[in-house]
Amino acid sequence: MQLYNLMSCSGFGSDFMGGCSMGWLGLVMLFFIVAVLRKWGGEEVGMDFSFLWALVIGFAADIVVISLTGSVKWSLAAGIVGAIIGGYGLGFFGVGGDEE
Repeated sequence: MQLYNLMSCSGFGSDFMGGCSMGWLGLVMLFFIVAVLRKWGGEEVGMDFSFLWALVIGFAADIVVISLTGSVKWSLAAGIVGAIIGGYGLGFFGVGGDEE
């Protein structure tokens, strides 16, 4: 089983805008998806949403899946699911909710 590393880009190949660059772009996209979820799915709807835990669990799920599979599509999907679980799940229980 081959492991992929985002920090050193090992295992992805050397083509321009290949898996490593797309993996980093997926993390950036995940950050903005979490920001939109917080604004439109948390503040506007009135539900508790934990921005911090959405980022932590979403990034962790993304990095684990891309390290094991090397697939940007599956890692982004896992990151979004992790962000939803972390944001709404832990926000519902009041763990690290956004207090203003």
